[in-house]
Amino acid sequence: MSNDSIPAEILRSFFEAPENKHLFSKCPFRPCLAYLHELDVADAERVSAHMLGHLLDYRAGMISATHANEESQGVCQDNLSEELRYVYNDSNNAALNEARRLDPGLRPHDAPEYQGFGPEQRACYGADALAELVAEAIRAYMQNPNYLKTVAPNVAARIRAAVNTNPNLNRIIQFN
Repeated sequence: MSNDSIPAEILRSFFEAPENKHLFSKCPFRPCLAYLHELDVADAERVSAHMLGHLLDYRAGMISATHANEESQGVCQDNLSEELRYVYNDSNNAALNEARRLDPGLRPHDAPEYQGFGPEQRACYGADALAELVAEAIRAYMQNPNYLKTVAPNVAARIRAAVNTNPNLNRIIQFN
């Protein structure tokens, strides 16, 4: 089955455009855009949703200083680190997700190896890591709104506030 779709092709074209090559260049999912057609449907949808999460974050956010000498544009992350990191770990920790195949009720706090997986484990630091956290939260919100509103209610509220009030986005997408 082919995983080529119009939205995936639009995302790929956007990120490959010369004027956009700098956007989220450290994202570990970005290289996957070139071979979405080779991924299984679930992985292709996940990569596409993650990259769309970056675009929504970028368009909805304000420019802010994240670390000394670094600026980023995105949804304000003040006081959201714990929830954002929980979502990222929960979605991306290979050991946790493999263990969940045997025990779907497994929680990250059940063992140390199921905790603490963040963008840094994929060589993303500083502003790049912060962008990864929000893109993954937006991906989770688009693919499973109840999950995000349950495990990260403050993150969900911040995404709603940033996207739903933005006139450049709210005609295209709304989060409930």
